[in-house]
This record gives sequence, structure tokens and C-alpha cells, in this order.
Amino acid sequence: MVGGIDPVLMGHFRRSIADPRCFWNVCRICRSYRMEDLRHPRGAYSMVDRLSRCCNVPISREQRDYAANWLMNCGVNPQCPVQSRRMWGIVRGGWL
Repeated sequence: MVGGIDPVLMGHFRRSIADPRCFWNVCRICRSYRMEDLRHPRGAYSMVDRLSRCCNVPISREQRDYAANWLMNCGVNPQCPVQSRRMWGIVRGGWL
């Protein structure tokens, strides 16, 4: 089972989304996925790659695999308002 999010990668991500332009692009990316997309490798890896490019955060193959596996296993639905708030709670420093 996959544990929590990589703290180093999340730190880079948090610093990047402090820029409002990046923040709104991240919001658009997150809302463009459904839970069904994120349960499969194609969708999970796609989201990780898009977020990495959007935030200009370099990501190693291991970090990419870990993040995609975390997404596939956590069962988050970005289309659900309650779960969307939980996702932003993680970004602000909490856990799912």
C-alpha cells in the first residue's frame, strides 16, 4: 500500500502554487479529471505530468511513480466538492 505524499515534492509544489497564475492552472488541471481517470495509470500519470509541467517542478521517475500510485490508491474524486476540499487540505499541509 502506498503511504502519504512525498514531502519534498509537495514542498516544491506548494511553493509553485503560491503564484496565482500557477494556482489557477492547477485548479483547472485537477478539475479536468474524474475519479475513474485517476484509478488507472494513464489518468494518474497524466495528472502528475501535467501538474509537474504547470508548476515547473522537476520530478524523478521514482517520484512520478510514487505520486501516480498514490493517486490511484487514494480514491479521490476531483469532481466532488467535498473531496476537492480534502485535496486542497492536503496541499495546504494536511493529509487525506
